[in-house]
Amino acid sequence: MPRAVALTTSDNPYDPITNYDEWERFDTLNRYFTNDYLDRVCHTTTELGEDLYAQDIENTIDEAVKLNLISWLHEGVSYKKVVHET
Repeated sequence: MPRAVALTTSDNPYDPITNYDEWERFDTLNRYFTNDYLDRVCHTTTELGEDLYAQDIENTIDEAVKLNLISWLHEGVSYKKVVHET
């Protein structure tokens, strides 16, 4: 079963998969720039094919949650993974 995954912060009340615009506005206003962070640390390409590309992104999200580097810059905030089965 295909799935959609995304990275968010613990304090963001919006779902990045179903309420992207609101999620992004909150993320940007709080200066988290989560998408920019993922873009910097995820080294993948769509040339790998859809399945490998999606797996690379999910692996990067898992690593971001594990490392939780955002907590160094924003006290009390942590990364979390959002998963939707589609």
